[in-house]
Amino acid sequence: MAKSRSALMKNHSRFAVLLLLLFLISISLQTKAEVITLTPDTFSDKIKEKDTAWFVKFCVPWCKHCKNLGTLWDELGKTMEGEDEIEIGEVDCSVSKPVCTKVDIHSYPTFKLFYDGEEVAKFQGKRDAESLKAFALEEAEKASEKSLLDTDKEL
Repeated sequence: MAKSRSALMKNHSRFAVLLLLLFLISISLQTKAEVITLTPDTFSDKIKEKDTAWFVKFCVPWCKHCKNLGTLWDELGKTMEGEDEIEIGEVDCSVSKPVCTKVDIHSYPTFKLFYDGEEVAKFQGKRDAESLKAFALEEAEKASEKSLLDTDKEL
């Protein structure tokens, strides 16, 4: 009886560990930042999405400044999840040269905000999640208001 009780306890412990691991995996999947990789095939269509601001990081894997950002862009993606009309994207200029040439990227990393297919602002402030978020929210709001005014003028 003691042997079967010991085996039962061992099985319960394994089951508890398995449940804990599944729980931790589900949390990490739910909190994964939504940073969308843009390519020459997707860039133009994505940034032209109606009433959507795209805040895009342009980088290359060998750049020390890009590497020094670490997980900052993912952190920004996490903090921006609740913002319906702002998407966070990134372009690897080493494999998407046509995109980077088209939007005039000459240094890395470069952060630009696009709205309705047009570049509306280039970020040049402090590189932390809160500064990036504040910039994206402010510039997206300005672009949205301008777009509304332009639409009203057309009517």
